[in-house]
Amino acid sequence: MKIGEFAKACCTRVSVLRHYEKRGLLLPDHVDRFTGYRYYSPQQLPIFFRIQCLKQAGFSLEEIHTILASSPSDQQLLRHFDRKRELLQQALEDLEQARQMMLGGKAMSSIHIDPSNHPITASIPKAAQDNFDALCQELQSQLCSLGYQRTSGFRSSADSICCDVLRLNDSAIQLHDNIELPFVADDIVGRWEVIGEFTDKEEFLQHPQFGKPTSDIGDTHREIYFLPDGQRYWCYGWTKGALLIDDGLSTSCNPYTKEKIDGEQYLFVDFKSYDYCRGGKPTILVLHQLDHEVYSADALSRKDDIDLPFVPDDAILGEWKAYSVCQSKELFDPTAAPVFNLFWKKVRFLPNGSCTLVYGEETIFGNQEVGWTKGSLLRRFNHCACAYELRTIADKEYLFIEWKSGDYRWGGFDTDYYVFIRSNAN
Repeated sequence: MKIGEFAKACCTRVSVLRHYEKRGLLLPDHVDRFTGYRYYSPQQLPIFFRIQCLKQAGFSLEEIHTILASSPSDQQLLRHFDRKRELLQQALEDLEQARQMMLGGKAMSSIHIDPSNHPITASIPKAAQDNFDALCQELQSQLCSLGYQRTSGFRSSADSICCDVLRLNDSAIQLHDNIELPFVADDIVGRWEVIGEFTDKEEFLQHPQFGKPTSDIGDTHREIYFLPDGQRYWCYGWTKGALLIDDGLSTSCNPYTKEKIDGEQYLFVDFKSYDYCRGGKPTILVLHQLDHEVYSADALSRKDDIDLPFVPDDAILGEWKAYSVCQSKELFDPTAAPVFNLFWKKVRFLPNGSCTLVYGEETIFGNQEVGWTKGSLLRRFNHCACAYELRTIADKEYLFIEWKSGDYRWGGFDTDYYVFIRSNAN
């Protein structure tokens, strides 16, 4: 389920989930690198309610992170509660209430799913005084938490609201569509905004926010660019009738149609979303054209100031080998096994600001291409200044370097981190 749907299922705000993600407490099950959608699984609902229970009991977010990182059993969690109760006698009532919530889970109002119908239908009871939109949101939220995809619009009767649904698989597959298609021109070059993801085109046309981006799109309003001749930048390219996506792990060919509505140009993309990878149907991703300008990948990419004076740092001299990757330095687990087959293999820091990088089978060197100064690795070939930091954890030295991939340079995402150890380290 998308972040907005997961927030409704948790009875919380999207901003709370984003805060928990930044603190490393509850990471999305999947982040679609094209739309910026964050997806959560129904299995993550108990994790959210454990966090809420621990918060209500008086634990700080740092304490909660430490507790949950150890994957505690229910009995171990209860021992944490008991220790906190000894320190916070005045909060005993709140603590007991949170403890009971944790053990009992979250009660959900009743919906009915009828698998005998084809397609399967789901419904929620309706009374005369009930708000139609609120019940639709409740039905959608519960379907997502139960692992169903809604495949039709909502239908209302005298005593219920219903829709068609499809049961999703628990795990997602990786798509490997052929995206090496011959280029055929189309008049879609320019800048587009992502309006949202819908069950079908009719739902978009009936949406109360028709023509405006929906709140489920990434951290910020997302705009994408179709470059001349189908040129690829970041994770996608195009040819007439198809949006081509390559996120580095999977590839998908997403057919599109275009249509003018009230004088404005729209694309309706049969989008192979995360739900599709779990056995669902394609959704309709709606794009609205903002201009017809000709852009280039280089002009669109984020660029750092790489004209930095050299400052020596003897502590990093020598060769380092890649050990792991992590979303943030705080999420690095030194007890976990090293990650093999990483794309970034090695980095060697030489005196006077020279260095050598090994990416896959490629070795990059030369002061016109790469360099370093104290605190920053300078990838001059793509205008990235990647901050580095040495940390000693449990008497072992680690080097953290920002990984400014295409997701950072074009997608607007925060940087990830590569973690290195010295080549001669045990």
